[in-house]
Amino acid sequence: MQQNHRRLHPIIWFVISLAVVGILYQLVTSPRQLFTTILIGAAVVAVFYFIFRRTSSGVNGKYRKAVKQSQKRYGTNQKPAKAASPLFSSKKTAKSSAQRKKTREHHLTVIEGTKNKKKNRASF
Repeated sequence: MQQNHRRLHPIIWFVISLAVVGILYQLVTSPRQLFTTILIGAAVVAVFYFIFRRTSSGVNGKYRKAVKQSQKRYGTNQKPAKAASPLFSSKKTAKSSAQRKKTREHHLTVIEGTKNKKKNRASF
């Protein structure tokens, strides 16, 4: 078995270790300044997070609105799970064939284009 482990580059490990040493050094020498720096950084990250969340919800919000509109128009299409075995599902009944014949009208329309039509030279 071959496992695919992702390994970090040694330079990244070096930078992480320097950051840990720096945080420990600042914790020992000036803990108040360390905590204020951490609080300011957390506040900045929170502000960016809320701004990003508010602006990126437009795409997701439009999708949710479209889903609600579609469900309102066509209803939910959640079918119950079949409990019957495959042996019984091969039998056809009049009720199931009547249900299959009944189809909903789709909401798509055909727009005729002018790609293959020849231009009327007399109108120019």
